[in-house]
Amino acid sequence: MATNETIHVTFLRRPLLAALALALCSPAAARPPEVIRDIEVTAASLPLDADDPGQTVVGRLTYLGGLRLSAKPSRWGGFSSLEISPDGTRLFTATDRGNWWSAALTLENGVPVGIGENILVDMPDDTGQAIEGADNDSEGMAVTPAGDIYVSFERNHRIVRFTPPDPADPASLAQARPTLLDAPPELAAAPNNAGLEAIALMKDGTLFALTEAYLGAPGYNRGWLIRDGRWEPFEYKRTEPFDVTDAKQLPNGDMLVLERRFSMLGGLGARLCTIDGASIRPGARLECRTVAEMQPPHSIDNMEGLAVRTGDEGETIVYIISDDNLSALQRTVLLVFRLEPGRK
Repeated sequence: MATNETIHVTFLRRPLLAALALALCSPAAARPPEVIRDIEVTAASLPLDADDPGQTVVGRLTYLGGLRLSAKPSRWGGFSSLEISPDGTRLFTATDRGNWWSAALTLENGVPVGIGENILVDMPDDTGQAIEGADNDSEGMAVTPAGDIYVSFERNHRIVRFTPPDPADPASLAQARPTLLDAPPELAAAPNNAGLEAIALMKDGTLFALTEAYLGAPGYNRGWLIRDGRWEPFEYKRTEPFDVTDAKQLPNGDMLVLERRFSMLGGLGARLCTIDGASIRPGARLECRTVAEMQPPHSIDNMEGLAVRTGDEGETIVYIISDDNLSALQRTVLLVFRLEPGRK
């Protein structure tokens, strides 16, 4: 039989454990979106291949340069998407913690060599407070010509359109007006951490939305073409062991897709591939042709963000950025390539 002291301690422990469980399950206290300016970011140049610094070609890509980026603030990092301004002077990305990071790029011969003035901004919810907790796992991003920003989220699966009061002022993102897009019921059944990973704005204004690993038919990811409130499904053929992480439409109308391999057993890998633009339609089963595959000693990490722009001579410039999962064991790398259309 327990002593009185043992009984007393047992009864005290139960409410303490209950209170702790309640605290862990309770949402974080509401707070206004924070704006952090001019984070000190260190940028170190990277070769394409750490074992062969002279290598510049992988598949149909020619390496133009790359950076390893690092900064002290614990909230900096976790970059899951990417946009680059048409002139190549500015970077814009969303993070796993519901932030945007906008930064000026210091260029040499058109290639980034450093980070200038920059700003980290919390995404606001529909009450004007910072998005917190399970709601803030932003993944894909697409920016319209008018400055609206579509962001896809996992865990609480959804797409939100943010309208900033002044698209030219990154600080105004803290006051952006969010609008939730209606979504089909089946989106809610997506795996917790494998939902809408990639969204791309097509030339006609359609959103191309692709899941990381939400299967439809065996071997195919689910995706949707979204326009005028309609979500029209398609399927995307998987290339194991890669998962989709981002997509952007190329100038010729094809869709460029970034995929990654990131596991303890399989290690790191990145794959870029293209979907024939003429094949992208509701109900289609899309296939993606390999452009390039990379693995260590290539200077990659958990590659999740993709951007495309047209260079001064009409060439297609491709940027990819890694998501370090806010972990000291991973790296944030930004790699820049020229896509060579004729090379097989």
